[in-house]
Amino acid sequence: MFRRAFRSILAHKARFLLPTLGVVLGVAFVVGSLLYGDSVTTSVERAQARAQAGVAVEVTPSTIDTSLGDDVVRQLRTVPGVAQVRPIADGYAFLVGKDGAIVGQPERAGGVSYDPGRYPLSAGQAPTGPDQIALDRFTAERAGYQVGDQVRVIVNGAVRPVEVTGVFAADDARLAGGGTLVAFDLKSAGAQFARPGGYTAVDLVAAPGVSQDAIATSVRAELPPEFVAETGASLNSAPSDSKLTDILLLFAAVALFVAIFLVANMFTMLAAARARENALLRAVGASRRYVLRSVLAEAAVLGLIATVFGYLLGIGVAVVLNRGFSVVNGPDVPLQVFSAGAMAAALGVGVGVTMIAAYVPARRAAAIPPIAALRSGLPPTAKSLRRRNIIGVVVFLLGAMTTAAGIETQDLMYLGAPLLMLGLIVLTPWLGLGLTKLLRGPLTRISGMRGTLAVENTRRNPRRTAATAATLMIGLSVCAAVTVMIASVAAKDAKDTGAGDNADIHVTAIPFSDLSSGTTADLAKVPGVQAVSPLTPLSIKLGERRFLNLTAVDPSSAKDFLPLTVKAGSLDRLADGIAVSTATAQQYGLKVGSEVSGPLQSVGAADQPVSLPVVAVYDAPESVDQKALISTRLAPKTASPQTILVKAAPGQDPVALRKQIQQTLANPVLTVQTRAEAADAASGQAQEFLDILYALLSVSVLIGALGVVNTMTMSTMERVREIGLLRAVGLGRRQVGSVLRWESVITAMLGAVLGLVAGCALGAMGVLSQKGVPLAVPWAQLGVFVLVTLAIGVLASLWPARTAARTPILTAIHTDTE
Repeated sequence: MFRRAFRSILAHKARFLLPTLGVVLGVAFVVGSLLYGDSVTTSVERAQARAQAGVAVEVTPSTIDTSLGDDVVRQLRTVPGVAQVRPIADGYAFLVGKDGAIVGQPERAGGVSYDPGRYPLSAGQAPTGPDQIALDRFTAERAGYQVGDQVRVIVNGAVRPVEVTGVFAADDARLAGGGTLVAFDLKSAGAQFARPGGYTAVDLVAAPGVSQDAIATSVRAELPPEFVAETGASLNSAPSDSKLTDILLLFAAVALFVAIFLVANMFTMLAAARARENALLRAVGASRRYVLRSVLAEAAVLGLIATVFGYLLGIGVAVVLNRGFSVVNGPDVPLQVFSAGAMAAALGVGVGVTMIAAYVPARRAAAIPPIAALRSGLPPTAKSLRRRNIIGVVVFLLGAMTTAAGIETQDLMYLGAPLLMLGLIVLTPWLGLGLTKLLRGPLTRISGMRGTLAVENTRRNPRRTAATAATLMIGLSVCAAVTVMIASVAAKDAKDTGAGDNADIHVTAIPFSDLSSGTTADLAKVPGVQAVSPLTPLSIKLGERRFLNLTAVDPSSAKDFLPLTVKAGSLDRLADGIAVSTATAQQYGLKVGSEVSGPLQSVGAADQPVSLPVVAVYDAPESVDQKALISTRLAPKTASPQTILVKAAPGQDPVALRKQIQQTLANPVLTVQTRAEAADAASGQAQEFLDILYALLSVSVLIGALGVVNTMTMSTMERVREIGLLRAVGLGRRQVGSVLRWESVITAMLGAVLGLVAGCALGAMGVLSQKGVPLAVPWAQLGVFVLVTLAIGVLASLWPARTAARTPILTAIHTDTE
């Protein structure tokens, strides 16, 4: 049976090529995602295990308010079985390169306390003061720094010059993720990264013969519950972050789902084209089961071929992902080109997808009686199509109602959207008949009889047209849905950024960094600056799991920067109290004169009990994030501003002032933007994310395009005699090509129309489920989708049209192919 399958594939290799390529692309996407994810996970886990080598137990504070100081270290030294106690102070420290930019990935910029046991020196000596550091070997090589160089580091938002006194070897998960390690002496690290006089963690080394669990049990008995004791084994076995791999696999699943339609359509058309061949097998004694198994054997062979080539291509995909996402940007880690999990997934996906797609066509081929199969072909009966339409309407309406309900309960949308798309796929033959009926008149006026022929050819087999259109519809619907949602969010962000305050310039810190306490004073000294106002996030704990979020502002300039309308009280008294928005006052039952009491909390600062009167109630636009205000005088001194608002002096150009601020502060962790630049950046971040999604979804659209090419090619092979007769009655080669081009464009446009409408509807539902996000339809981008679809239709018809037009008339008329 498999020998016959091989011979059949070789005899019809042109027909099998494109569907197999579609499965190859899907398999490659899956394999590439898994290999890439395994490489990242292995490198990070390996570095983490090496970094924790010898650590029996790690003790950390349970909250940021818990102090881990020398008193705790002395207690730990008395724990039985502990051979060594190593206090640690770790945090974020950014190394400035020779080009003035941050070295490495900012989110993995590690600042550590130097410990010769963890970081053996390879050059120089250990740092001994706040103005000295040591660098890991990989970071030093990447930045081009050597022992004795004067460099700049940024800790807690402040830039300061330091001397590189040493270079050390290190295994650390941050380095494996493309980060850096800047080591300080223990006292300096503790002052920068921990509460005063404390540490961020303490590592315990076990004496010979003492188990980690025994030490952990003793530590938990010795220390109060404010401290957490974890064994080294549990630290090394912590699950790694696989979110990126999961996202990649999700897009791979979409591509494979599209490939199912491509393969199923191919086997359906092959079954019709080989009806006589199957009938002869039945006539000489072959059973239905034999015909079914022979078709599935072909699918299995194709799946194996797709698996082999897909795996090889997947290795290349993994390399591209590795370079494109730059997640593994640290020391070189060999890519694992052979993985048991990836091989099993490739085999299961490649063979499984092909077999699933071929099963229904195989059953149809086996179910046709020999006498019926010897006739030219049997279109689907009206009854079967009517039954399909009924099922499609039920599924579509169920999905539409569930999706609509998802506006209030968002989890329902994850169920409703697939149901809606599935119902739409089932209804595509009926919808295609309706759309082509509408197109008949316009195309006849545009192209005459050629347009009429093209429309009738697409209506001849609505199932086939629908299956081909579905390959494009799925990818385009996802593109449209994410485009609408991201465009809406980007529009809101841009609007909020432009209308949330009256500042000319916004100063913020990059993620994982802070604005230093002295940045506000430094900004006020820049020539051309009229006023500055820091916005510092705080909160007051009102009860169990009940907090009032505040923003500390400069009372003297808050009214100038924030578009507030006072409804009661006065902001002039803000230095001694608290002002709340109308919505906040209603939520917490506050009014002017009410007392707000509780611990005032800020990241990195001790709780500060306060009791403040409400001095004002104000209205603010929805774009204003500040729901309650207090004076910066009341904020903890160690609290870091989130944003600093800057107002330019009269006549001062904001762009020129922004450049002046950047040159004066010379701090690469600061983001300095004018109001317009901040709005553009808010939209630009969404566009970058959208570009990544388009790149991932392009595989699905490419497979959809292959489906159109494959259908047009096989359709041309089926209609050789018909095309010959058209040539015989007067149609020229160009006219035959024009008919086929119009068929391809109609099919592609059917997929585009259904995909864009469904995608926009799903995107709109997703936007409406997010409170405060206005719906924005990006017509320009959706128009590009339509143009791309038209191009796909035209390009898909070029080779089939050329082949059909070059077939000699007499050869075409005398062929056995209908």
